[in-house]
Amino acid sequence: MAWNGYRKRHYNISDSKRRDYANQMQEIEEYFIENDDWDISSRLDSAYRTYDNYTVRLSNHSANNQYHDIHNGRLLINVKSSKLDFIRRIENEVDKIVEYVDTLELEKYRYIHVNGSFLKAYLKGYKTKI
Repeated sequence: MAWNGYRKRHYNISDSKRRDYANQMQEIEEYFIENDDWDISSRLDSAYRTYDNYTVRLSNHSANNQYHDIHNGRLLINVKSSKLDFIRRIENEVDKIVEYVDTLELEKYRYIHVNGSFLKAYLKGYKTKI
């Protein structure tokens, strides 16, 4: 039985699934070592790439003010993604998202959240979304 510190509970996992998961995590870590454009968090749960006007973040967690100033800081584009899905999203989807975001008037927004095919843009000075 293993302990999940994030969810604060125990869980059972077979040895083969544990090995497979460890191998997948190792592949993700190696991918980010080879790919200098992207940075990954120490827990391998968020990936970042900085562009001229904004930062793209891949994560399964919501961005909050504890780590990101989504009200007054640099524009953050949060793409909801499982860490096991990071490589596929980077190689197949991020360029399309960036291409679309570049068509927006970025100075109007403080935070953009992408979940699947839905994009929510949050205006500066307001807590509402459009």
